[in-house]
Amino acid sequence: MKKRLIYFLSQKHIRSSMAEAWAKKLAIKDAQFISGSWCHKEISPLVADALHEYAMEPPATISVTPSQQLLNEADLIVTIYDSASELAPRFPAELTDKIMYWDIKDPEQSTEELVKWAHYQEVCDNIATSVKGLEKVLL
Repeated sequence: MKKRLIYFLSQKHIRSSMAEAWAKKLAIKDAQFISGSWCHKEISPLVADALHEYAMEPPATISVTPSQQLLNEADLIVTIYDSASELAPRFPAELTDKIMYWDIKDPEQSTEELVKWAHYQEVCDNIATSVKGLEKVLL
């Protein structure tokens, strides 16, 4: 049986890497989860810290930059963006049916360290809830 390709995409790879980590915990065996960024291949040590609170590790792979081939091969493209500070990327019309948008705050918008850490925890929780909802769609 062919595995479905689920591609999580965010501007800096921070939120998409969290989504990939959570998705790999799902009880879905016929899917491959990858994450990437459309702008910056940036990662923060706070991603690992937030995931460690749930005894999880961030993905070992680096950000997978979207290519037309990858977008075509993906069965679902989950685009994670912060509508307060980012514009979601536009995709070709032929991909519309497999695009899902999640509006989740960018924790890097905070400058004060304690506030930033609280935002990372909140974002990690929001992503966990969104990924859990995705499980119902995929099963």
